[in-house]
Amino acid sequence: MKPLVSVCIPTFNRRGYLTEAVESVLAQSFGDFELVISDNASTDDTAEAVLSFGDPRIRYFRNDRNIGAPANWLNAVANAVGRYCAIVGDDDRWAPTLLERLVPPLDDNPDVDVAFSDHWLIDADGRVLAARSDKCSQDYGRASLQPGRHKPFVDLALHAQALLTTCALIRRERMLSLDALDPQASGMVLDYYLFARIALAGRGAFYVPERLAYYRVHPRSGSARHQVQILRDMQRTCAHLVQHVPAGRHATKIRQRWARALANEGVALLHESDRSGAIRALGRSLRMAPFTVRPWLGLAAAVVFGSWPPFPRLTTPEEV
Repeated sequence: MKPLVSVCIPTFNRRGYLTEAVESVLAQSFGDFELVISDNASTDDTAEAVLSFGDPRIRYFRNDRNIGAPANWLNAVANAVGRYCAIVGDDDRWAPTLLERLVPPLDDNPDVDVAFSDHWLIDADGRVLAARSDKCSQDYGRASLQPGRHKPFVDLALHAQALLTTCALIRRERMLSLDALDPQASGMVLDYYLFARIALAGRGAFYVPERLAYYRVHPRSGSARHQVQILRDMQRTCAHLVQHVPAGRHATKIRQRWARALANEGVALLHESDRSGAIRALGRSLRMAPFTVRPWLGLAAAVVFGSWPPFPRLTTPEEV
């Protein structure tokens, strides 16, 4: 018999954190699930760590080569068989009652495609960042969000970015039929595209106002070029999404996000002293949103100083 829930963990070279993530899934109070781990050709002892659990609910798949994070997400979901699907970060973890709290809303509401909760932020060592968690909940609208069903939930997904995959349960067939996993986007943009596509299909989401997951915030070690790629992924995603949205408020909001990603790309390129690249990105941002301040400041810095030391803050996937 197929399990009701498939928990998917795409992973690469995170053996230590992955062990914590797996333990938190296996400790769920709701037991009707499988755990699908898709290993993107890790070079550490990920395989040995997973197999050491000896739990029959774990199904482990290893790619022969690194196929990139988006394709590895798709691999994990393609190997799943459950009616509902969760995609958990390999460095995140769950509270023991997450599935217990998120399964019933999907069982009880056939017009709801996603059940989701709030989450904690934790540091690299697993310590809860309470103040930052509170701010995150406020910034992305979850602190004031009414519990229960939201239909439609386009504002929550496209504009507030209130949903995060690590603390969401999704109808798997809907996710697949809507092509809601972008095979090209980086991890930070995958969440945005996934929930945007599902929300635009017109059905509902159900909010459980508890912090049932722990999202890990790492030290800022990524290069500016890596951040530039994330911002370019967001621009491409916005260009794709706007084709699925009729002219109006939602299309305008998507274009504003697109322009903001261009402006942030310009600032990031200034941080790397790529003056010409920065001017091109900032100029495109101004053509899309001529009355916003950030691209004008960026152009001024590019012309007068040739650089801009402050780097745009990208702390969580919700902040792109």
